[in-house]
Amino acid sequence: MRVGFLFNHYATHQVPHAAPFAFELSRRRQDVEVIIACSTHAEMVVAETIGVLYPGHRCIFHVLGLGIVKRLVDLTTSRWSFKRKRFILERNLDFFRSLDVLVTPERHALRLRRTFGLTDLKIVHTRHGAGDREGGFDERCAEFDFTLLPGQKYVDRLRDNGFLRRHALVGWPKFEVMRALKPKPERLFDNDKPTVVYAPHFDERVSSWQTMGEAVFAFFKDNRDYNLIFAPHVVLFKRRWRHGAKLPRGYRRCPNILIDTGSTASVDMTYMRAADIYLGDVSSQVYEFLLEPRPCIFLNAHKVDWQHDPHYQHFALGQVVDDVEGGLEPALLRAFSSHAAFRPKQEAAIAYTFYDEPGSTAVERGVDALCHFVDSLATAEPATEQHAVLPDLMTAAS
Repeated sequence: MRVGFLFNHYATHQVPHAAPFAFELSRRRQDVEVIIACSTHAEMVVAETIGVLYPGHRCIFHVLGLGIVKRLVDLTTSRWSFKRKRFILERNLDFFRSLDVLVTPERHALRLRRTFGLTDLKIVHTRHGAGDREGGFDERCAEFDFTLLPGQKYVDRLRDNGFLRRHALVGWPKFEVMRALKPKPERLFDNDKPTVVYAPHFDERVSSWQTMGEAVFAFFKDNRDYNLIFAPHVVLFKRRWRHGAKLPRGYRRCPNILIDTGSTASVDMTYMRAADIYLGDVSSQVYEFLLEPRPCIFLNAHKVDWQHDPHYQHFALGQVVDDVEGGLEPALLRAFSSHAAFRPKQEAAIAYTFYDEPGSTAVERGVDALCHFVDSLATAEPATEQHAVLPDLMTAAS
């Protein structure tokens, strides 16, 4: 049995959501050949770094080629459109045909079936990101043969939308891995002032960046009682022309402002763990931040009725500001004193978003599920139950 793990992006943020499963699977099953396939050197480096946590793993690392012509096309279009994802799939079809199962944290790989006709390839989805926005729950979720879900929230949301199929509820491997690689939060500023992390999303239909971003920078430039970490979703600046991602002038040299538009630190939870207050909109990073409950402030840039919109349910976990100029400073002044009222909601939201189980880890539970799925293929076990889950996870998914 050949099982491939695909990482096909410009950034490295998807790697921690699936690579741990690959390494543990290779250690547990001698009869399964596990290949980690990356489209960039940066993704490979992150995967190899995670692999250090799994001594004795047997994973094979494979770099997916792109070709000179398509590489040149990609260089000219990547700031506007991510064409390379499709190019990678198209150029490496022989590799994908050699697999029995493909595990991936993103949905673009479904093109292997839709566009390129690899109908026999079984595709498993691990998802990436833990947010509530509408884009994470569309009909493509129903096209996977099996899905590893982080928590009950996803079971409910996908079921409500009619997109829930064969799955297992396993938890969130990224936090386990990042905590093992970096046991302690980093100190990023040489002072004890409160540190705010601003993490706007890239999608301008829901993001605060395009209409409020510069006002946020201006506030912190004039208010040196706070430190600011600007760590947006990595896609915002990777596809900068499409999303209007241009940094305003005059802020890079502010001693209380740290700007990172896409380094490894922006995806390995360095900033989420180092900050005292979260400032954002719809980014899933708020749930990574809230693994340790702390004050949150949400920018309602599009004036949504968030109290009645399931795509904004995280807005109930902190203060909501409709206007930076008039609302951000009072919200910051109240951040710590008001947190006690939000903490129970935050803890409940984390338990709903990330499944946990004493005595096992998310990685272990995920590999249990993958082994069950792989064995069902080898024995031609019929998957007659639409919402099949492992028996030992049945209680968690009910």
